[in-house]
Amino acid sequence: MLPRSPLSRLIAPLAVFALVFGVGVAFREPLTAWWVSRQPPPPPVSVDTRTLPEDAIERSLAQAGVDSTRRDEWVETVPGIDARLLSAAQRETFIRFANARRCSCGCGFTLAACRAFDPSCESSLPLVTALFDSVAQGRIADAEGLRARPPAGR
Repeated sequence: MLPRSPLSRLIAPLAVFALVFGVGVAFREPLTAWWVSRQPPPPPVSVDTRTLPEDAIERSLAQAGVDSTRRDEWVETVPGIDARLLSAAQRETFIRFANARRCSCGCGFTLAACRAFDPSCESSLPLVTALFDSVAQGRIADAEGLRARPPAGR
């Protein structure tokens, strides 16, 4: 009998491993589908649809009169916020942030433009109020890298 080399001792375990791995890969998707099909369906979500159409219609009608071409217009005074309570530097930071950040309601306006041109928006006032508070408390100290004030007369 010939002596076995160390390499020949590894071939059999590697072949068994490759076979087991290949079988696992082959049956992975059918087993996953089987397991998922055995799971109970998620409970139904209860939504009061009676309020959806009116809200959607009211929101659409409110935005119908909004001039969407003004989405990026620079707004100097943000309605609902008394920026005179801030120092000149803080006021500049606040105005630049309000004219650079977008409203979260999906209108596409900056925060300042949304407050000025879409007063029915429920999202912009809390956002500009939080921005005002952050600037007033010094948590936002500068507007470096944000949209700059356009030149006068523009």
